[in-house]
Amino acid sequence: MLTIQDIYAGYDKAVVLHGISLDIHPNEVVALVGPNGAGKSTTIRCITGEIKPVKGDIRFCGNSILPLSPDKIVPLGISCSPEGRNIFGNLTVFENLRMGGFLVRDKNVLKERIDWIFNLFPRLKERHKQLAESLSGGEQQMLAIGRALMSGPRLLLLDEPSLGIAPVIVDSIYEKITEISQQGTSVLVVEQNVGLALEIAQRAYVMESGKIHHSGMSADLLNDRYILDTYLGVK
Repeated sequence: MLTIQDIYAGYDKAVVLHGISLDIHPNEVVALVGPNGAGKSTTIRCITGEIKPVKGDIRFCGNSILPLSPDKIVPLGISCSPEGRNIFGNLTVFENLRMGGFLVRDKNVLKERIDWIFNLFPRLKERHKQLAESLSGGEQQMLAIGRALMSGPRLLLLDEPSLGIAPVIVDSIYEKITEISQQGTSVLVVEQNVGLALEIAQRAYVMESGKIHHSGMSADLLNDRYILDTYLGVK
């Protein structure tokens, strides 16, 4: 579905990504994990079109998306819940979801998607009239994911969905990520929490210093000596 081929990218003259390659297949959860500053979020921004790689290619469903701007990439079926959530705090929960569905012209489809998200995250339904800024951190993360789902993506990008959220809420959100995948949406999860991401992903890529250091099936990586020592604290 998505293929990143040997991309180099960064900010101004600072190169952050040094030849990154990865694949995401249909109906699959893939984790991109590693320490802060490894280049994970930069990879996400390359996929969404916010950053243009200086070398390499990114293909979605067989076609290069490198020439496209972010507003042209979303209608193809790629949506992102960004790091920090970036919800509209002065709008209600319902209004935030409507903003996520701005491309949807059919009112019945729009209602179906909102109903699906309310079923996925019942807490959002309970608080649909509240201003988004009044929600807890976990509820705001649910809203950010729900808003990203409103465009009906084939590929959902989640950048640090566990950041700053209580562990019990993180567990609930990760259960929903699995459910989203099972209903037909591929998911790329970017996380510093390596153990958490490996638990739900079928495959994973471990990024360090702008390069892919390890990759493979998550079950294998969970038993890899380097991963255990470096990220999971198992000696």
